[in-house]
Amino acid sequence: MKHKKIVLALAAAGLCAGALPAHAAGDADRIAQLEKQLKLLQEQVEAMKKSAATTQEVADLRDQVTAQGKEAVVAGDIPNSFRVPGSDTSVRVYGIAELNMVRESKGDNSATDYSTFAPYIPLNGSDLANRKGQTYLHGRTSRIGIEGATPTQYGMAMFKVEGDFNNDPRTGNSAVTGSLDNIYTQQATNSYGFRLRHAYLQVGPWLFGQTWSTFMDIDSTPETVDFNGPIGSTFIRQPMIRYTHTTPTYGNFTAAVENSVSYVIDPAGSATTAGFSKSPDLIGRWDKAYNWGTVSLRGVSHEHRIDGTVATVADPVDISRRGFGLAASGTIKAVGDDTISWIVTGGKGIGRYFNYIEGAAYNKYNNTIELEKAVGLVLGYQHKANDQWRFNFVYGTQKSYENGYTTIARESLGDEQYAANRRISQLHVGGFYSPAKPMELGLEYIYGKRETVFGDQGNMSRVNFLARYNLN
Repeated sequence: MKHKKIVLALAAAGLCAGALPAHAAGDADRIAQLEKQLKLLQEQVEAMKKSAATTQEVADLRDQVTAQGKEAVVAGDIPNSFRVPGSDTSVRVYGIAELNMVRESKGDNSATDYSTFAPYIPLNGSDLANRKGQTYLHGRTSRIGIEGATPTQYGMAMFKVEGDFNNDPRTGNSAVTGSLDNIYTQQATNSYGFRLRHAYLQVGPWLFGQTWSTFMDIDSTPETVDFNGPIGSTFIRQPMIRYTHTTPTYGNFTAAVENSVSYVIDPAGSATTAGFSKSPDLIGRWDKAYNWGTVSLRGVSHEHRIDGTVATVADPVDISRRGFGLAASGTIKAVGDDTISWIVTGGKGIGRYFNYIEGAAYNKYNNTIELEKAVGLVLGYQHKANDQWRFNFVYGTQKSYENGYTTIARESLGDEQYAANRRISQLHVGGFYSPAKPMELGLEYIYGKRETVFGDQGNMSRVNFLARYNLN
């Protein structure tokens, strides 16, 4: 509308100027004034044209910036995460691509586990103990995971899903059959199935899902190149419901109910198929950090139950007994960035919460469940020379004490190669070198020794090389 008015004014001015007769044009002042007004109007029109163009350019630029902002990657609320476009959810993808090369200089335990499994070290005099120099490579410990967080009225809601490719292709019940299955796999594709490690939701003090057991202190577990690490403590992941109460002065108090697995050895020497769980495992824990390090105390109680037919027993069995375990662990700050870690674990009927014992056996003579009594110790020292080099010295040991369980175990576990153990010890000496931030090279020497309840002994010795890429 304003443009039209200006145009009409210009037209009127032009008509007026053209309508003046030649003899009346002597009024020079009036002509000059009209010319001045016309020039001013022309300048105003040009200015408005420029203003309109600038306004449109600004609008176009604003729309472009908005569009680019919606597509841009925005940093999330958790480290190394990004914000999902159009939401408040932060997501982080991480993983490990890893190769392990193992050379066993004494004994061949590869049919039992690609990593060290000291409870099944080949006994002296056996065919496996006489084999030396077994060498193999694998990448099955590579893993991938995703975690995220979303702010809610109840606090930050977090999730995590992680897995590796550690599912063993061996399907046979015996080491011989399983070993053949493993060989066939290696001859073809070296394919290993995806295995769930972690899958949980955490909101405020509550955690629902699968992760490290509350009875395990992962922060005090020493680092090793070997995937399994030393025996003598807890190594278990399982589903749970966990609640943690945090205090600034007295530390953290945690209670959890976790998945129950009734594992009882039957008179034939196998885990009875009549194992039956009625109640979840109960775990309590306390953790506190100090200027000099950390301390953790834990307790677990779980059920060993048989309900059904048991091998070599005529009548059905319905019997239950609870086992328990206690653990203490922590870290101590040493010289510079060095750290000392320690774990003490023990109990009667602690079972699978101890890496590794059988835990319970059925006594058919008096219709009872005998519980294994055991204790273990893990010590670790890590020396951090700089950001590229770190060295680890780790020792683990465990002992089972003579009681009703060992008496039954001698009869049930007649195969001495897989018999119950009296004592096991394991030593790890090695380190890691990081040539660049995402890459690590590891090398470690491992020695292990085993003694069964029959008095038989076995030794193992191996070197483990590792190459890893960390996607954090």
